[in-house]
Amino acid sequence: MKCEICGLREAVIHIQQVVGYDKVELHICEVCAKERGITTGENQIEFSISNLIMGLVDVKDIQKRKGVRKVCSGCGMTLEEFKETGKLGCPECYVTFEREIRSLLRKMYGKTQHQGKFPRQLKTYKTFLIDLERLKQDLNRAVKEENYEKAAVLRDRIAELQKSAGNLDV
Repeated sequence: MKCEICGLREAVIHIQQVVGYDKVELHICEVCAKERGITTGENQIEFSISNLIMGLVDVKDIQKRKGVRKVCSGCGMTLEEFKETGKLGCPECYVTFEREIRSLLRKMYGKTQHQGKFPRQLKTYKTFLIDLERLKQDLNRAVKEENYEKAAVLRDRIAELQKSAGNLDV
């Protein structure tokens, strides 16, 4: 992978910044890293947080000015081609253009994770199953932590829910 700043040398430092659902990745060569105050030692990278944050902002500006194009390493599709056609070329495109895809989905649907639909008649049963599963997980955790008083209460609550399962209108 080439350096995102100079585009000439091989990127050897890979930095990822996550803010909420947005992820900014920066792939830079050693020369560009040194210019921005990021130094590499023996299996360590040293930098100041302020330099890093400012560096990430600067890199995006540099990319826009230089016209650096995002290209899928699997099929060679560019971000511009994806935006034109709305179609991806290969599975690697999902990784390469992840940020753009998430942004697009958020704009279109308000969220990035598919929720699906569930029949109204089964809503009560679904809630029951989720509650039961959560209680079982809590019970296992309590037993592992040797909190037997809490485990006994959870065991009794699970038994209570299972008895009431016969009353569910499915």
